[in-house]
Amino acid sequence: MITVKAPAVYVHEANILEQSGSRIAQLGQHVLIIAGESALKTVQPNLLPSLEEHQVKFHVQLFRGEVTTGQIDAFTQQAFDLDVDLIIGVGGGKVLDLSKAVAEQAGLPIVTVPTIAATCAAWSALTVLYDDQGRSAGYRPLRRSPDLVLADAHILGSAPRRYLAAGIGDTLVKWHEFAVNLSGNATSLTLRNSVSTAKLALDILEAHAIDVYESTDTSGSTPQFHDVADAIIVLAGLVGSISDGSLHAAIAHGLHDSLTKLPETHTSLHGEKVAFGLFTQWILEGKAGDELHELLTLLHKLNLPITLAQLGIQQQSQEAAARIAAGLQLREGSAVHLSFGVSTAQVTEAILQADRIGRAFIASSKFSESGNSSESISHTKEVSSL
Repeated sequence: MITVKAPAVYVHEANILEQSGSRIAQLGQHVLIIAGESALKTVQPNLLPSLEEHQVKFHVQLFRGEVTTGQIDAFTQQAFDLDVDLIIGVGGGKVLDLSKAVAEQAGLPIVTVPTIAATCAAWSALTVLYDDQGRSAGYRPLRRSPDLVLADAHILGSAPRRYLAAGIGDTLVKWHEFAVNLSGNATSLTLRNSVSTAKLALDILEAHAIDVYESTDTSGSTPQFHDVADAIIVLAGLVGSISDGSLHAAIAHGLHDSLTKLPETHTSLHGEKVAFGLFTQWILEGKAGDELHELLTLLHKLNLPITLAQLGIQQQSQEAAARIAAGLQLREGSAVHLSFGVSTAQVTEAILQADRIGRAFIASSKFSESGNSSESISHTKEVSSL
């Protein structure tokens, strides 16, 4: 059986929140808005007046902390107490994931308003769970995706570039995570669909990600920015929208989940942890030379982590790598589709090797930037040969 979960309507336009009231009023007349504090300040000048213009009554509740089952229960109870008929989630991935889970638990429609292009949370039928300490606590599949996604191009374009880079990192990973599963599961139509969709996202990011990330334009109005933002939200979301129950091993995301168990990584964003997970996966795959150098160059230009220190792990790298590897949990039976090993020992060594290569690459880049061309060439050759 194939299941398809995608938003009923996705709108990505400049200043769309100024006209949001008419669309939202078709879904509900009494709304609970769940928002991050900075996200609320961003949308307040346009979203709230538009709701008032269309006689949509609303209550605003700020969300802080982690997406825990307790938080979901508390916000759901508030939705019941207020007797609302619609949930609107405003903010980044955690706020949107919480809002989606609350809407489903309360049996209400949901509108998502992403204020950063850092994940596909605005689109997906999934909530990522954590405990009170910020450690990964599994996933809650949802019965459906949001009813309406309102992505304001100006808001996304003016968000801090670090979030955009994290979204690019999270989306780059999709193709690499799914494609390695094809060797043992090539008959799965949904897997082949996911790989094809992820490849389109990868092509867009390889063509435009660096230029968009480095651009001083914050209007979000260029075609290149639209393509990149849609790759992060729409295409990455579509990769997981179609399922037939077949298994695939998501190594980079599994390493992300394990990294959350280390408190020192909690200042790193989701996409940043996933990017290092991809680097580690490439080591496991045996990639080297120019191919590996190309990935390192891309991640480094996006200021995405390629060393343990950049993730916040400053000491005892051997112990940290062992803990991360031991915490990697892939879906039971999924590893059989891979053409390379993922034992705890192999993953530990891959993490350490990635860290060594990453540190050598950064040293090489610093020499290059300082004009030390001869040393730069030497270090680049060393990295390319690993």
